[in-house]
Amino acid sequence: MALLLLAAGAQAAPAAPSALPPEAEVRRVLASLPALRQGVLNTQLAGAERDKLAAGPYEWTVRAGASRRTAPGAERYREQEVALERPLRWFGKASQDQALGEQGLAVARALHADAWHEAGRALLRDWFDALRELASVARLEEQLAVTQRLQSIAARRVQAGDGAALDLLQADTEQRRVLALLQQARQRSEQTLTLLAISYPGLPRPQADALPVPQDGGEEVSVWTERIEHDNHELQLAQAEAQLYAMRASRLASDTMPDPTLALRTARERDGQERVFGVSLSFPLPGAGRAADRSAAAIKASMASERVAQTQLRIALAARRAANDKVRSREIWSTLQEVQQQTARQADLMQRAYQAGECTLAAALAGRRQALDAALTAQTAQIEALTAQARLQLDAHAIWSID
Repeated sequence: MALLLLAAGAQAAPAAPSALPPEAEVRRVLASLPALRQGVLNTQLAGAERDKLAAGPYEWTVRAGASRRTAPGAERYREQEVALERPLRWFGKASQDQALGEQGLAVARALHADAWHEAGRALLRDWFDALRELASVARLEEQLAVTQRLQSIAARRVQAGDGAALDLLQADTEQRRVLALLQQARQRSEQTLTLLAISYPGLPRPQADALPVPQDGGEEVSVWTERIEHDNHELQLAQAEAQLYAMRASRLASDTMPDPTLALRTARERDGQERVFGVSLSFPLPGAGRAADRSAAAIKASMASERVAQTQLRIALAARRAANDKVRSREIWSTLQEVQQQTARQADLMQRAYQAGECTLAAALAGRRQALDAALTAQTAQIEALTAQARLQLDAHAIWSID
C-alpha cells in the first residue's frame, strides 16, 4: 500500500522543467526533414536494387532465322531455325548476389539511421543556440530595469541638490550601454528563432524563463563511453560498408570462372524433311580486365576496413570527451553560479549604499556591471552544461533515437 501511495504521489507531482522540446514533436519534425525523407527513398531504392540482384543480370534471348537452300539439280528448300539462349550464374553466384542485395539494404538503413542522428545533433545545437540568446535577452532586460532605477535615484538626488550632475550623466550612459547590449541580444535571438522556424517547421518556441538545473552525478564516464561505443550509427554504417565492399570483392573474385551461356536450338531443314534439336554451352575467355576489377575491389575492401578502424578510434575519443564534458561543464557552472550570487549580493549592497549616500554612483555602476558579467557567464555555463548533458544522452540513444 505504501508503494502505491508513493507511486501515486510521484504521478501527481509536477514534472521537472526540461530544456529540450517534447520528444514527440522532435520526432515529427525530424521525420519531415528533406534529408531524412530522402533517406527513406534511398532505403526503398536499395530494396529495389536487392530485388534486381536477386533476379540476376541475365535474361532469355530468342533467336529465329529463315534461309533458303539450293541443292545440285536446282532443287530449292526453305529452312527455319529457332534458338533459346541464356547465361547461367553458377558456383554460388546467385546466392552471392542475393546476399549483396541484402547487405546493400543494410547499408541504406544504417545510412538513414546515421542521418537521423546527425539531424538530431543539428537540431540540438540550433535549439540551445536559440535558448542561449533568449536567456541573454532576459538577463539584459533585468539589468536594464536596474539601471533605470539607478538613473531615477540619481535624478532625484540631483533635483534635491544632494548629487552631482555627473552622476546623472554616468547613470544615463550606463543605461544606454545596457540598452545597446539588449538590442544586440534581441537581434541575435530573432535570428536564431528564425533559423529554428524555417529549418524545423512546427517545433515549439524555446522557453528560457525556467531553465532546469544540470544533473549531478549519474552514471560514470566509463559507462557512458561504453554505451556510445556499443550502439553507434556511424560505426555501424562503416562496418556495414566494409562488409559490403568485402562481399563485392568476393563476388568479383568468383568471376574468375566466367558464366556459361546455355542455348537450346531447333531447326527445320529441307522443307521439314530433316529436323534438328541441339543443346550448346559457350564460355567467354577471361582476360586482364577481370583481374584488374578483382584487384581494385580487394583494395576498396581493405580501405573500407581501415575506415572502420579509424571510425572506432574517433568514436572512442568523442565518447570520452562527451562524457567528460558533461561532468566538467556541470562543475564549472556550479562554481560560476556561486560567483554570480556573490556579485549580485555585492551589487545590491552597493546600490543601497548609493541610495543612502554612502558610496559613489561610479562604484555602484561598477558593481552592477560586474554582476551583469557574472550573471551572463554563469547563465552561459548553465546552458553549456545542459547542452553537454543532452548531447551525451543523444549520442547514447537515450533520447530521440530512431530505434
